Amino acid sequence: MGTVDIVTKEYMRENAIFADAFNYLIYGGKKVIDPAGLTEIDTATSAVGKKDALQKYRDVLKAAVIKQDEKMSYVLLGVENQMEVHYAMPVRNMVYDALQYDKQVAMIAADNRRNKRFSGGNIRNSGEFLSGFLKTDKILPIITLTIYFGTEPWDGPLSLREMYDINDSKLLDFVPDYRVQLIQPMTLSEDDFEKFHTSLREVLQTIKYSVDAQKLTEYIVQNERMHHLELSAANVINTVAGIGLEIRQDRGKVDMCKAIEDLKAESREEGRAETIGQTVTMLRNMKIPKETILSELQK
Repeated sequence: MGTVDIVTKEYMRENAIFADAFNYLIYGGKKVIDPAGLTEIDTATSAVGKKDALQKYRDVLKAAVIKQDEKMSYVLLGVENQMEVHYAMPVRNMVYDALQYDKQVAMIAADNRRNKRFSGGNIRNSGEFLSGFLKTDKILPIITLTIYFGTEPWDGPLSLREMYDINDSKLLDFVPDYRVQLIQPMTLSEDDFEKFHTSLREVLQTIKYSVDAQKLTEYIVQNERMHHLELSAANVINTVAGIGLEIRQDRGKVDMCKAIEDLKAESREEGRAETIGQTVTMLRNMKIPKETILSELQK
């Protein structure tokens, strides 16, 4: 596993960050999913009962208890981190979800058999007996979110239908679809960023602005929230965006003041250089001899 994978996975594993991402995706930034209601679970899923079991490991998977309008919902939420565009992402995420559903069914069936829920006349039909899954049994829905940390546009398919090489609408009506839920910083607006309440906002914004040195400098220097970030967020910014800001830890936070002061100084130097360049251009346009211009610059 590469450094980027490790850093992004550890960051997204934090309950507050994880909840922030899904609150943006599902509830438009409203704080509905409580970080305290998240429980991390084993990310390994496999096709149960097969001779050569297919096993997959997703990045982060958590069980969530969501309370809204006095109703409780129990769901599984998964995150996949991407630095590069994955052109088969719909299939990849669908396999993760399908294996997790299969795992739930197998666990429920095993529990039914272990507790002999079929004895004493409780068997309602042969289907329940064969599958081990009762008519009244339920499984938890799964929502998988892909977070793209890259700066190049995501040009891969976001649904199974985009991957098919057919255009027959009649056929497609009978073919199940699967959509990828994607967050990519390059397409987020300023209003979108405001819907994030943790350092995930700064991480995503920094990635977006990393392709424009001037915009990035202005953002880092002027944003007070950038002065004190969690170490995990600063590591993601340095690793993913490749900025190389100097950071030092202070009581669990990262003091980026020196880095910001360096950026301010660099910005001032760039400003002076730009002024000099403009002056030289103006003097040359006035037909001032090159020797005279050089002499004045040296002074």
